[in-house]
Amino acid sequence: MAIKWGIIGCGAVAEGKGGPALYNAPNSELIAVMRRDERLAADFARRHDAKRHYSSLEAILADDDINALYIATPPHVHAEQTIAAANAGKHILCEKPMGMNVSECRDMIAACRDNGVQLMIAYYRRFWPLARKMQELITDGAIGRPTMAYAHCAALYQPPEDPSTFWRLQPDIAGGGFLWDVGSHRLDLLLRMMGDVTSVAALVEAIHFDIPVDDSSSLLMQFESGAQGIGMFYWNVGSYVDALEVAGTEGRLIATSVGQGDLLLARGRETEQFHLPPPEITHLPLVEHYVECLISGRPNALPGEEGLKTTAIIQAADESSRTRDFITLSDLP
Repeated sequence: MAIKWGIIGCGAVAEGKGGPALYNAPNSELIAVMRRDERLAADFARRHDAKRHYSSLEAILADDDINALYIATPPHVHAEQTIAAANAGKHILCEKPMGMNVSECRDMIAACRDNGVQLMIAYYRRFWPLARKMQELITDGAIGRPTMAYAHCAALYQPPEDPSTFWRLQPDIAGGGFLWDVGSHRLDLLLRMMGDVTSVAALVEAIHFDIPVDDSSSLLMQFESGAQGIGMFYWNVGSYVDALEVAGTEGRLIATSVGQGDLLLARGRETEQFHLPPPEITHLPLVEHYVECLISGRPNALPGEEGLKTTAIIQAADESSRTRDFITLSDLP
């Protein structure tokens, strides 16, 4: 059995990340692609050896050769397209962040459940060797009981002179700025390492650029375990940072460069270093896992319920920034 894919949305993410993974994974084949601009859809199909291309959602959903869809469109249409795909009986791999709010995520989960299809959210960094090693060391007790974690990602962004020309700067399309686009990946890693978050306090603002979305987000999180977490995501820092740390009663795990795969285990005065670079095709381990799950019928490791958790943290952070109060995630509508 092979999983036969269609792609909805042939932009940069499908071009270099998710798309190539679909036809490089075992038992996985790219059948068709869809983009509203038919010329661009045809060009993508030609370069990635897809058999067909479409310019409408209805057309690709009607393709009976496809049994799974990769949704690589902006966040504002994830819910609509996921629900339509589920109603058409297709399994779905949806890009992050899952939805614009918790309510949309719940609707996506319900549609997939009611139609007997699997939904997986494309937080691909969970499947990288670095994240797997960190989780293995935490599970084995290498740092004792985890008590604190932080994720820090920063860079100096150069927005276009006219923000209206770029969808990532439009809150009605992207949801938000750096927190939504990049911070969501790191929040998912914190969830994987530390468990569920129960409450959030945050500042989510544009303090440097004149843009309608955040360029600075500072989050304080309480985990269900009682541990504390910090998220720091900034588009306005003139030196690149991509760090992740989990600390416990017996030591620390410090990913000094998540993207490069550099990891340090510190216990007292002793240290051990690991170099665990990411795969050349970022989404490949994730797609390989999902394909195996679809063929075997077992649940995947990142279903909609997991994707909802990250969206809930972001929604709570936005609300906390507005109200200047702690937000309990279970109270979100």
